[in-house]
Amino acid sequence: MASKAWTALWIALALSLVVRAGVRDRGVISDHLEFGRRVLAGSPLYAPFEDPGQPLHAPYPPGFGVLTAPLSLLSERLARIGWALLQVGALWAIGRWLAQGHAATSPPLRSGTRSPGVGLQPLLLITALITSRYVLRDAHGGGGNLINLACALTGVALASRRATLSASVLLGLSLATKPTHALLLPLLCAFGRGRVAVGAAAAAAAWTGLALLALRQGWQPLAHWAEGTWRYATQPDLFAPPSHGFPPFSWMNQCLRCAVARWCGIVPTAWTDQVAWMAPGLGLAPADTAPIARAFSLALLGVTALVVVRRRHAPTAALSLIAAVCSLSLLLSPVSWKAHHVALIPAVFLLVSQAAAGRRGLWWPLLIYTAVCLPGAEFTGKAYKEILQSHYAFTAGTLLLWGLCLREALRAGSAPQPNETG
Repeated sequence: MASKAWTALWIALALSLVVRAGVRDRGVISDHLEFGRRVLAGSPLYAPFEDPGQPLHAPYPPGFGVLTAPLSLLSERLARIGWALLQVGALWAIGRWLAQGHAATSPPLRSGTRSPGVGLQPLLLITALITSRYVLRDAHGGGGNLINLACALTGVALASRRATLSASVLLGLSLATKPTHALLLPLLCAFGRGRVAVGAAAAAAAWTGLALLALRQGWQPLAHWAEGTWRYATQPDLFAPPSHGFPPFSWMNQCLRCAVARWCGIVPTAWTDQVAWMAPGLGLAPADTAPIARAFSLALLGVTALVVVRRRHAPTAALSLIAAVCSLSLLLSPVSWKAHHVALIPAVFLLVSQAAAGRRGLWWPLLIYTAVCLPGAEFTGKAYKEILQSHYAFTAGTLLLWGLCLREALRAGSAPQPNETG
């Protein structure tokens, strides 16, 4: 009876997402479909669209057209429904991956049996509630972040089962459409799945090549995107207008380098005027804040690498390491908008499941994170939302989850296995 009730609940939630997306007449899905149409038509992919100052989807690589081109053949209403169904399928795949990770890492009792703890379905529901703002943000506008995450995690799951070809194709699709989870490749190498990492890179190149063949413009679209991405990621003054039509600075971008530029540098009045109250930063010049951001990023990478090296052979640490790497990807990405934070789903699930299994000290940081990051402007008002964003509360939250995941990886790696207990 309980199983049927849970199934009915998940189906109802899935249908609500599809209906909600289908009845809307705006959102990023419109740009996605135009992106796909231009790929199929061989039109300039990053030419100005609507606003002459905003080229179409500059942060997306040409490979993103592999996802959007098929749906662009449909009417916009059908395409919206189709995209929403893809997102629901992505949520199902993510949930399945979490369930498998939970089964593999459930804390053992001294007898060698599994801890009864809280059942899987309540853990999934709590995770869904904590991350609901990000899921709804991605789903209501037709974002591709859930789909991207599902492809990446399913590829990792297939890699653990030594399904090299399938894992490479799916992970490669994730990287070709948006290389957010590129850090999973060195992690797979650390897990002893180097063939999948190499295969995923090759598959990403193949998916990209397919989009370039459809475009019939040679390497120019890829070169344009790569150069724009590099300049955007290395731009010393984040408040200056970026090149190649990339998005200008906004408080919604909660990546690490933006947080460093805000707290260590000087914020121009064009952005301070958007916030009712803002604590001052250190007042350093952009030339000084850029190396600080790079040093901070390298430090996070170094700490993560050390923990990965120490616990790469511990099966119970795998979920923690993957969750930490997904969180780190958000921090290091040059663009980390709210919808991108669906990448925190593995971290939140890991910490919720560990807290429910007896790690009660994890409930407080989870409650604080939820209280700060979950309520939207509908509940707190736009002014308070801007204060949170301008003080980079979401970046701090991601740092918190990243650190807790690494701590759990160290703890899991040192925990006695069932065959070691007496």
